[in-house]
Order: sequence, then C-alpha cells, then structure tokens
Amino acid sequence: MPGQPHNSRSQFVICLAGHIDHGKSALVHALTGGTVDRLPEEKRRGITIELGFSHFDDDGRRYALIDVPGHERLIRTMVAGASGVDAALLVVAADDSVMPQTREHLALLEMLGIKRGVIAITKCDLADDEQLDLVDLEVAELVEKSFLRTAPRIRVSTKTGQNLAEFRQALIDSALKAPERAVADRRFRLPIDRVFSPAGQGAVVTGTVWRGSAHVGETLHLLPKGTLVRIRRLQSQGADVTSVSAGERAAVNLAGVKGSAIHRGDELATPNAFEPATRHIVSLQVLPEATHGLKRRQFVRMHLGANQATAQVMMDQPEAAPGQSAFAVLRCKSPIVAEYGQPFILRQLSPAATIGGGTVVGPAPRPADRLKRCLAAASGLADADPHVRLATFIELRGETAFDHASESWIGLAPPQCDAVLGRLEQQNKIVRTAGAPPTFITMQRFNQLKQQLIRRCQIELERRRPTSQVLLSVVASAMSRHASPQVIDALLDAMTKSRELIRRGDRIGLPTGPELTHRQQAMLDALLAEVTGAGPSPPTLKEFGEKHGYSPKDLEPLVQVAVDAGRVVRLSPQLVVDREALESLRQRLARHFQKSPHAKVGELREQWGITRKHAVPIFEFFDQAQITSRAGDLRSPGPRLSVPIDEAAT
Repeated sequence: MPGQPHNSRSQFVICLAGHIDHGKSALVHALTGGTVDRLPEEKRRGITIELGFSHFDDDGRRYALIDVPGHERLIRTMVAGASGVDAALLVVAADDSVMPQTREHLALLEMLGIKRGVIAITKCDLADDEQLDLVDLEVAELVEKSFLRTAPRIRVSTKTGQNLAEFRQALIDSALKAPERAVADRRFRLPIDRVFSPAGQGAVVTGTVWRGSAHVGETLHLLPKGTLVRIRRLQSQGADVTSVSAGERAAVNLAGVKGSAIHRGDELATPNAFEPATRHIVSLQVLPEATHGLKRRQFVRMHLGANQATAQVMMDQPEAAPGQSAFAVLRCKSPIVAEYGQPFILRQLSPAATIGGGTVVGPAPRPADRLKRCLAAASGLADADPHVRLATFIELRGETAFDHASESWIGLAPPQCDAVLGRLEQQNKIVRTAGAPPTFITMQRFNQLKQQLIRRCQIELERRRPTSQVLLSVVASAMSRHASPQVIDALLDAMTKSRELIRRGDRIGLPTGPELTHRQQAMLDALLAEVTGAGPSPPTLKEFGEKHGYSPKDLEPLVQVAVDAGRVVRLSPQLVVDREALESLRQRLARHFQKSPHAKVGELREQWGITRKHAVPIFEFFDQAQITSRAGDLRSPGPRLSVPIDEAAT
C-alpha cells in the first residue's frame, strides 16, 4: 500500500486497554468477527477476566489482539498482556469519558515502555456531537504528556459501523511502525501468560515470544525452577508451525513437565541465558498522581511481564514522593526472571493501587554484592552511555567474562559489548586477561589488587626473614579469595614487567631485596666471595660453615637470598655454584657437542679440572634443565642446550 510503513515482520501484537465496559471486546469482534471472552464466568458477567486473544489478517500480515481486563482488581492480567507488545489501543467510551482505570491503564502502558498506539472513542452512537467534542478534549488532555499525544483519535461505533475501516487502518499503520524484533538473538525467551492441559496432549503454555527463536524438538529451561523441558509441538495463531520467533504469539506443547507444575509468570528460555533471582537493581519512578510515595523497606507488589511477586523496596533515601525517581534494590520473596532494561509496575499491597514503575538496570546481582555496593552502582548501570554502564558493571562484579548471555545483564549485544570493551581497554579503564574467554577487571580494581599482592608478599617475606623471595603458590593461595587465577596471572605478568615484583621460576619477591643485619650481610658477602672465587669447584655449605663458624640455621636463609638474587645456583642441599661459572661450563659443553654427539662425565670432568663431587651434581642439574640428555653413562645435547643458565635455572 502506497505510503505504508515498511516492516518485514509477518506478525504483530496489539494490546487493548481501557476502563471496564468501554467496548474493547466489541471492537475486537468488529475487527475479527470473533470473541475474546473464553471462560464461562466471562460470558456470564460480560467482562474479560482473563487475557483474551484474537486476530485479523491484512496484506499477508497477522495482527494479534490481546484484550485485557478493565476491572481494577485484575491489573496483574493487564500488565501480563501489555508487556512486549508492538502497539496499544486505548479505548474510551463516549457515554462515560475518561475514568480512573483509563488513567491508570495509560500510566501502566507508559511505564511498560510502549511507544505507539491508537485511541478509540467508542459507543459514539450513544452521544451527541457536543458530548463527543467534550470527550475528545478530555482524552486530548489525558494523553498530552504521554506516548499517545500524537496518536490518531478515532470516533467509532460497533453498532453502526462508524469509522471502523479508518480505525482498522490506523491500527495497522501504528503496528507497522514497530521496530524489528530480535529474531536473530541467540537467547529465546517467552513469558508464560496461560497454562492448560488438553486431554491427551500434556502441558500447553502460551505467551508472546520476546526474544530469539525456538524449534520443535528443542530443549529449554522452564524458569524459575530451571526444569529442562522439550518442545513437542508448536502453534502460532491456531496453526501448527515448526518454529516461533520474537514478536509472535505462540502455544507450546511441552514434554518433561506436568501442567500442574507450571504457573503464569514462569518463563521458557534458552538454558543459562537468564538467571532467576530474588534481588534486582532498578530505577523507579513514582507516579505524580499516586496517593502515597514509596518508603524505604516498604513491601509492594511487583508486576514484571507475566509475573508478579511481593518485593521490599531497599533505597538509600527514606522516601520517594509522588513524581520523584529513585534507585533501589527490589528484594523479592520468590525468584523472578528479569533482564536489563525490562519495565515493571509497582502496586500497593493494600489497598490495591498503582504506585509507579521503572526499569531493571542490574538484574540478579550476586549474593556477595552488598546492598550499599548495588545502590552505589545503580546510577552507572542506568547510564545511557554504554562505556559508563559496562565499566560500572565490571566494577560491581569485581571481575567478569562476557558471552552471548551477558546481554541479559548489560543490555548490549555481543558485537556492541566487544566494541565497548575494546575502547575501554584502549583508554586504560579496564584490563583484559589472557585466555578464552578473557576476564575483564577495571584498572582501578586492578591497581588495588596490585597493592594487596605487594602487602601479601611483604607479610610472607617477613615471616621468612631474611629471605628475599617466597613461593608463588603461597602468595597466590592467599590472594585467591580476592581474585581469580586468570586475574592473579595478569597481575604477576604486569608487575614483573614493571619490576614491581621480581620473579624467578616459582618464587617471587620485592625489588627492594631482603633486610639484613650487619652480621647477616657479612656472612652473605663472605659466602658469595668464596663461591665466586672457587668457580665450578666451591666448598660445600657444611665446609664453609665449619670454616667460618656459621651454623646451618644461620646460613640457610642467606643461601636462599643468594639464590633469589640470581648470584648462585643451588645444585644440591649442600652445594651452590656461581651462576657465571655454571654458564661458562654450559657454553664449553655446547662447543664440545659441536665436535662430538656424545660426552662422558669422566672425560669432561678431567678437561674442566673439577672433581666428581662437583661434576655429578652439575650434570644432574644439566639433565634436569634439559641442557643434556642422559643415556647410561653418555650425555647428548638436550632440547635446551642453547638456553642460558639465567633462564634454565628458573
């Protein structure tokens, strides 16, 4: 049709809202020829108690209509029907005009994030022109500051047929302006708004697909319990289909669960893509016309999609008055499923009345995320700038990895997330660890962990004075409650490169070295002088101690200081050798192997002028460091023959 908005989708969902007995069901009948009242109680009382569904087709597209109850006590059902729709139809009767529930329903639609719609002024056959003009003015005043301020207002009558064709086209045009749905999303999500068990078919649930696609035979999670279920059969608008996608109404026949175990508000979702939780960080708004504001620790009824839960409002401030906004943590009595940016409604427990609503900005914080941290992070999580939002999320988590399911927590698709992470890394605001998937941590947190690691090294070194290095495993174990192994590895790499730490093999220390007494320094100097002067034939530690009157207890920590400093290499409990002397022997050995493929220790010992006491531990060290390979009495070149002793010894 010329001038019609382009949209590639074939199905759209439209929600009807308005006061009881204002003609919503009659409009549906006029559009579809059917009725949405399905329960005997509905037919007897003439009102819609449960959600009603019908549809009409136009130009190859299907428009599903959800008629929601107008009765004040059935707001939960209204919220369930209005969540995730493409357009809204607000109905106002010409003989009744704007009523309290009309205002409340409009506020609910506004808070649920609906962006487009049509206004129908019904029962025009029951009002004269003057009354119609007055109603039109009242409706215009009602919607002046809402998403319906520019929406078409059409006067209709289902009895006379007045303007029904124009109304139908306006509804189509409004739905066609809806954005494309997230069909390609790898996360499937369907909030369940109806459950029934037809004879011989097992459990059947219905709902509007919010995200992704699902196929017959696919396995899903039934949340919040996490039960694994299989799709046995799918229907969309009364016809069997092999798959359903975002934006479509679906009936899903499930295997692996009984209908009695499913409740409205449960959800079907891709396994591990969404996390049910009892706490969610939110940005909330109290309605200006609300009778009362929200008080800290107040219990309310939270309506989220097709679900509802009693929740406690945890805020920093004592109260959020009518018209005010606030950040809060909603602490629910039962787990519910939420994702970033999802709208919700808050109602008083008693007397029942809408207080306000808002959006989820931090779904499912971890139990370790304390209330104060969550509230402090709320502003950043709600920020429109994805760089601020992502950095805040990483800071709140301490450290985190991202995958296709992370969009549920941060509202950024994987390509967007990767791009933002790259820019934050370039700006030195976050650190990316090695490995797949990488772990991310803010630079601020990374620097804090650096200081913690240095303090831990100082503590461990103090316990072992006067040693200058400590086993890496000891420090890593102490740091494990503060950071993951990936982050600890990143810390060690960064700090050794910057010389904030000195690392030799499986030991680390501080660049300042050990604190030695004058006596200890004299002992160390004497040891190094004697070992260095002796070349490849130094005295044993026992011989050195007896010569100078040093006990093994006094001498042992100083030997470790010399080893940690890289001055000597320990060949055995009683023998250390000068590192440069050992490097000279390695080079002589490499030259020997250039002339001969094999060597005997006895021959080399004589060439080098060393005793068996020194030759055996030297070659055992060469074997262990893979400088040589041993076969009986013969040595041949090892894979690390060309590696300097500085590297081989670590």
